[in-house]
Amino acid sequence: MRSLRSLSVVVSLLVSPALPALAEDKKPPEAARSESGKASCEHGVQKSLCTRCNPKLAAVYKAKGDWCAEHERPESQCVLCHPELAQKGVK
Repeated sequence: MRSLRSLSVVVSLLVSPALPALAEDKKPPEAARSESGKASCEHGVQKSLCTRCNPKLAAVYKAKGDWCAEHERPESQCVLCHPELAQKGVK
């Protein structure tokens, strides 16, 4: 009986340090943040401003003159025309 208790103590000591690491791996995708602190989408921009996630926003960007017709996205988010945006996480 004593050896069973000892074994359970040893196992718990070995497993406990791994528990916080396991909890960190289960963060939801919404936890991704852009530079402004707002939730960002899979394209690396603020989710509420992404025309690839929200195609209806394209008209707003076009009306402002912020549109890359060649790549079908806002010029301010076009990493193909502005590679420096990739350093900020835009995809």
